[in-house]
Amino acid sequence: MNRVLIPYYVSRAFLSVFFGYLVSTSAGLMTGGVLGGLTFLGFLWYAHSGRYLIDYSTPLFPLRRDDRGNSIRDRAVVVSVTVGGLSYLALSILAHLLSINLSLGWLAIALGVVCYFLVSNWLFLKR
Repeated sequence: MNRVLIPYYVSRAFLSVFFGYLVSTSAGLMTGGVLGGLTFLGFLWYAHSGRYLIDYSTPLFPLRRDDRGNSIRDRAVVVSVTVGGLSYLALSILAHLLSINLSLGWLAIALGVVCYFLVSNWLFLKR
């Protein structure tokens, strides 16, 4: 653990606890605690994954992207928005053909988010 990043860890722990609290008010204490912990683990992973440059001059916001990181983000966003839009279209057509009255927007958004993380991690590991 890098001592210079302690302000980052503390601020992200606060955000994770706050997020966990917000989730726990509607989904239960256990769910809020698990999601808050996973959020904090995500913050830790981002800080130590090697994906971001660390700028020690800004202790609360030390993570910076380089040109490669920006390129990966741009490609991943394009793919995820395309997948989300096409999945929404396909699910809407399928619901219409099967005469099902469902709200499928959440599923298309979830597919887009999962696709974003899969594509960005794959591009990062691909080098």
